[in-house]
Amino acid sequence: MLFPCPGCNAQLYFNPGHQQLECEYCGVKVAIENGADRVKENSLRQQMSEAGDPAVLIEQQVYKCERCGSQTVFVSDTPTFICSFCNFEVVNPVAYKTRLIQPSGIIPFAVDQQKSISIFKAWLGNGWWAPRDLSQFARQDALHGIYVPFWTYDAQTYSHWSGYGGRYYYVNVSDTDSNGNRTSRQERRTEWIYREGEYQHEFDDILIGGATELTQNEYESIYPYNLAEVVNFDARYMSGFKADVYDIAVHEGYDKAEQFMQQVIHEGCAEQCRIDTYRDLQINTSYENQTYKHILLPLWVCSYVYKTKKYHFLINGQTGKIYGKKPVSAGKVTLTVILVILLILSVYWLTQQ
Repeated sequence: MLFPCPGCNAQLYFNPGHQQLECEYCGVKVAIENGADRVKENSLRQQMSEAGDPAVLIEQQVYKCERCGSQTVFVSDTPTFICSFCNFEVVNPVAYKTRLIQPSGIIPFAVDQQKSISIFKAWLGNGWWAPRDLSQFARQDALHGIYVPFWTYDAQTYSHWSGYGGRYYYVNVSDTDSNGNRTSRQERRTEWIYREGEYQHEFDDILIGGATELTQNEYESIYPYNLAEVVNFDARYMSGFKADVYDIAVHEGYDKAEQFMQQVIHEGCAEQCRIDTYRDLQINTSYENQTYKHILLPLWVCSYVYKTKKYHFLINGQTGKIYGKKPVSAGKVTLTVILVILLILSVYWLTQQ
C-alpha cells in the first residue's frame, strides 16, 4: 500500500472534485502541493544523442495487456486489471521493470467518475441512427480513468523562402457570338513576380500523444488541454487511476511535431509570398533550441467492439470535452430509405391527379 491513511491505515485515493487524497472509511483528507517548479524543458538534442540523457530516466514497473499490448503503470501491486483500451481482464499480470523517461508534469483529473458516467449516458442516449442494442456493448462499467502519456515540443525556426507572387489583372477581350455579333468580356490574367524573404516562428508546447492505442486525430478531438495547469508530477494524483506508458519514443513524437511545424511554416511563408496567389514556393528551414517535456494528461476511455469493429468514446478528464463514434443501424438506414421512396412516390402520385 503506497498511500496509507494516517487515521485507519486504509488506502487513500485521489478525489478529483477536491483535488486531494481522501479516505473512503474514516474521511481523512490529505492535501497535495501543486507547485510547478519541476516542470522543465529538456534538451531534445541531448536525449537523441547516442548516450541519451540519463538524468531524466527512472526505473518503472510496467504491466502489459496480453491482448492489445498496451502498457500500464499502477501505484501499487495488482492481482488483476482490466485494460482500458480493449477491456481484456488480465489476471495475475506479470510486471517487468524498464527504464523510461520520467514524467515531469501532470494535469490531475478534474472530471470524477460520477460526472464521467453522466456524460457517457447522455452521449449514449443521443442519436437516432445508433443500434438499439448499443448499450449492451458500450457499457458504463467499461469507462476507465487513465493518465495518458504526452510529449510537448518547443523549437525556434528560421526559414528563407523564395517563389512567385501572382497579381491578378483584367483585360478586355473581343469576341464574336454565334450570330456574328461582336461581344466584349473581361478576362483575368496573372502577372508573376519573383519574391523572397525570411520567416521566423517560435513553437511552444506542440502536444503529441505518446501511446499508439489512440490515433493523433483521436487525441486532438478532445483538445484543448489547458497546459497552464500542469503541476509537478506526483504519484499521489494517480491513486485510484491507471497510467498508460508511452510506446511512441521521444524522437518519434518529434517527427510528428516537426510535420506540424512544417505545415505552419509553409502557411506563413505562403502568406508572405502571396499577392493574390503564389506558385513555386521553395522553403529552407533551420531548427534551433528544440526541447521536450514528458507529461501525463487525464482521459476517460470507453472501448467497445460492435460487430467486429472497435470504437472509442473519450472524455477529456480536465475539461469534460467528448469524442465518440457510434455504429449505424443498418435496419434504421433501410427503413429511412424505404420511407423516403414512399414519400417521393406519394408526392408524384398526387401531382398526377
